[in-house]
Amino acid sequence: MMNDVTTVAELRRNRPLVVGLALALTVVIAVLDRHVHREIPLGLLYLLPMGMISTVAKRWQVIVAALLYTVVAETSDAFAWNPPEGVVRDLLSFAAYLAEGLYIAEALALHRVERTHLQTLTREMEARRDAEEQLSLLVGSSALAILTMDEDGRVVQANRAASSLFIGSDTSFQLTDAKVSRLLPALAHVTARLNAGRELRTMMQCQGFRANGEPFMADVWLSLYNTSKGSRTAAIVVDVSDDLRDREESTLEQMLNSSRLIVGAMSHEIRNIAAAISLVQKNIAAQSPGVAATVDFESLQQLTATLERMSSVELSQVKRSATKLNLQLCLEEFRILAQSALREQEIRFEWIVPDDLPTVWADQQSMMQVFLNLLRNSQAALENIADPVLTVKVITTPENLQIHVIDNGPGVASPAELFHPFDKPGAGGGFGLYLSKALVNSFRGNLRYQQSSAGATFIIDLQVHP
Repeated sequence: MMNDVTTVAELRRNRPLVVGLALALTVVIAVLDRHVHREIPLGLLYLLPMGMISTVAKRWQVIVAALLYTVVAETSDAFAWNPPEGVVRDLLSFAAYLAEGLYIAEALALHRVERTHLQTLTREMEARRDAEEQLSLLVGSSALAILTMDEDGRVVQANRAASSLFIGSDTSFQLTDAKVSRLLPALAHVTARLNAGRELRTMMQCQGFRANGEPFMADVWLSLYNTSKGSRTAAIVVDVSDDLRDREESTLEQMLNSSRLIVGAMSHEIRNIAAAISLVQKNIAAQSPGVAATVDFESLQQLTATLERMSSVELSQVKRSATKLNLQLCLEEFRILAQSALREQEIRFEWIVPDDLPTVWADQQSMMQVFLNLLRNSQAALENIADPVLTVKVITTPENLQIHVIDNGPGVASPAELFHPFDKPGAGGGFGLYLSKALVNSFRGNLRYQQSSAGATFIIDLQVHP
């Protein structure tokens, strides 16, 4: 069709030549018509030059040309004109010339419209192809994991970042055609509850799983739309496990700093009282040994009693509200934080936690701070270990639950000093474990150290919610 359109365009550009050839052919036919025997009519031969003129003429010009060829045909033939026969003959000739001319003119006009439409369509297709190439390049090279799912929740397309996020080192797993319920369970629940044909654009934070079952915390930007092949779901997924860990560690650090200020103020008061005791002692020493009933000696006793009361103040007096806690979710969140941090230090992480943990009496934020403090201590203890391993194990009974945090580090040299503030050298001064124990005690639990032949084992005892 393109070749036909091109030929027509060339004819219209050479209009004078076409008209000249048509007129020359008309003259030749007219001369032949006058000299050929009258029994052989040549009027139909005028259809050829008529068709040539129609390729370059407009509609009104086609009508004029049909009239002229009717006149030429009538005057050139050898038939005598009379009203009964001549009128009918001329009408038939005019109709034939006009029908041919209009057909050719309309056909060429349609060709011109098709050519314009084809050119427009070609430009649109090229623009669309360029846009698709740019979009494909953008999605493929994006650092964000991008997935497209069909109505059944199966992955239709995924970019390289999505493969890296969900597959990792498990090359046997095929992300395409995989069920999104395995990768992002919350996303599968959301899409299943939406009405058919409804478009949606939203954002959510949920738990995701890699091909090997390893969980992570994900921010998901979700978009549902309709196509000719049915509804589609597009999701942009970002692993925010490190951000979650940093946020929780920042919260823990703020609590530690605030608590250090409290204990520092208390220590300052204790030092003042100790100085007063020292002064009283000097006064007693300056007197005779038999002055036990003197006012200075009584003052010494009162100051000593005050010092004892102040030094026995437990941080656990500041209580946290214990509520019914879904420990399963709390531990899964800790697992995400822990494996992200341990992966950076190449510490092997063993997770021995049942899938049907009971609810306990605890506080979500407090438990997360306790877990993070134990994690940080284990990371420090495993820094120079050849094959470092951190294990989290949960043991349940009908009435209580134990969470074991075990590392294969060098262990604890002085277990008796573990839960006392400022008894351990370092930036934290041992205050983290002291605060962690106080938090667990605040909701009727306990944090303790269990002596073992190698490494360190900390156990968190919690009460099961009835």
